[in-house]
Amino acid sequence: MVDVVGRNKLADPESGSLSDVVDLDRYRLDDPGSAEWFALTEHVRDTLGTDGAVALPGFLRPRALAAIDAQLERAARHVPIRRHQGTVYARDALQAQLPSDDPRRVKLEWNAGHVTRDMIPSYDESHRLYVSPHFKAFIAACVGVERVYEYADPIAGLVATILPPGGRYPWHYDTNEFVVTIMIRQPEGGGRFDYCKDLRSAGDENLDGLGRVLAGHDRDLIRSTSFEPGDLQLFLGRYSLHRVTEVTGPRARHVLVLSYADRPGVIGPVDRTRRVYGRVTEAHLIAAEAAACGSDGLIL
Repeated sequence: MVDVVGRNKLADPESGSLSDVVDLDRYRLDDPGSAEWFALTEHVRDTLGTDGAVALPGFLRPRALAAIDAQLERAARHVPIRRHQGTVYARDALQAQLPSDDPRRVKLEWNAGHVTRDMIPSYDESHRLYVSPHFKAFIAACVGVERVYEYADPIAGLVATILPPGGRYPWHYDTNEFVVTIMIRQPEGGGRFDYCKDLRSAGDENLDGLGRVLAGHDRDLIRSTSFEPGDLQLFLGRYSLHRVTEVTGPRARHVLVLSYADRPGVIGPVDRTRRVYGRVTEAHLIAAEAAACGSDGLIL
């Protein structure tokens, strides 16, 4: 049973203890500047630089994990599982202008649903974690930046990916440089996270390398990670192509995704948002004139 007192706490970017959400005895997010905090952030930063991904086992407290699992189970009942063909970039307007043999036009099968931020109550542990100043400061230190910002996007930033039996997330890049994920519910089989570290770089899409991976070549470039419910993973997904393999067995795969931006006010492009989530909001339509490329010259 979830602590009623904990349920009285709301997402608050100015304050808010995470003692009932995060194992602070193991991960001292509440003590920035301490020796333990510096050692942890340095370990994460170094491992990210070497491997492109790092996992923190048992990050969530068991009761918080159970509460998030229950909330996502309820929300997932209202989430349509969308099965469709899409590309690595999910940008229809861009792809229509490319040659037919361009790997950016290769269609891949997506089979997933998303619990979006507007479906997650402000009292839920996951929402409190996402806006926590201690958590954001920790993530910023781990990726070596001064500050990270919550998405202004009403439905992105804090989402949960729902992969049902047979579900999959094919090869793709993230729009932001890094992403934070927490495993909430594992499937009985499949659902493996694969990635190709730094397949592209700033100013270079490496289309030849992309084409070879999509064609099933260069298998030696593919790395895999696995993590348990309650584990947190940081991943550099803007430059590293990645996927989640097909889920097998009767149990769905639920993963919480906490995304941050390097600047305030970020809202996803209309075409990509519609393709990924199946809908947009007025905020997306108002921001539709945003530039199609990031400052590093890569497709968003």
